[in-house]
Amino acid sequence: MTPHTFRKSFRDVEAAETVVAHHRWLVELRSGVVFPKLLAHTGSTLEFERLPGPTAGTADITTVARALGQLHRAAWRGGLRHADMNRPFPIDGATKLAGFTEPRRQRLHAALTKAECPLTHDDIDTWLEISAELPVTLYKDANPRNAIISPDRGPVLVDVDTLTLAPVGYDLAKLIVTMAMTFGAVTREQVVEALTSYITAFGIEADRCPLGHIQVWAEFHHLLTHPWCGQHYAHEWNAIRTWSAAEVVSAARTHVPVRSREPHARDQ
Repeated sequence: MTPHTFRKSFRDVEAAETVVAHHRWLVELRSGVVFPKLLAHTGSTLEFERLPGPTAGTADITTVARALGQLHRAAWRGGLRHADMNRPFPIDGATKLAGFTEPRRQRLHAALTKAECPLTHDDIDTWLEISAELPVTLYKDANPRNAIISPDRGPVLVDVDTLTLAPVGYDLAKLIVTMAMTFGAVTREQVVEALTSYITAFGIEADRCPLGHIQVWAEFHHLLTHPWCGQHYAHEWNAIRTWSAAEVVSAARTHVPVRSREPHARDQ
């Protein structure tokens, strides 16, 4: 490892090869979003180029949201339009993106017994099921530490260890929640601006990813991220939530997606 490279070791060779496949697939989408170059692969260790710049802060939320929209648009056009939300999707040789529901259902229900959340067990199950009605994109863990704001290359997305299928807006909600848990409350104005940038970059109609969906997905991320509060995150989402708990409940019961239709024709 040098000042210009970053080396990361994985639990075994297979895990490293999965990350190599993820990286290759993301780069070959040609989304316009920058990923660090993979320079070397030796056994269970990968070496990437190190790009200068700070990790994303609250002021960068719209910029990172736009990059997510670009990436999700490219992924949808590059094959995810044919994916089933809850079935593994092949991307590179034997490598597959896991479906959305099953990796999360048990963890969400377990987390709900330990963390305060406006959603009920029934709400969780309902939204896991109706996620299949939404356009399929991907989850890449969009916490702010995974976006480097390069002075000359724009937002650079790092850490492609875990990729799964996910509904439109799900990874944006991860960005919003973890940005708040890292730096403190994110305003509604910032969320709306980020959401607008995301759906514009993706090229979908606003009713395919309304604020109500983001409010529900944010609670999923709150539950799944709660165990790391006090370690990677300084703030509890419950203490700094951008909207009221009552608004989350209303969103969960009234913003149920309509039958899926493809994103806007200009993106086909």
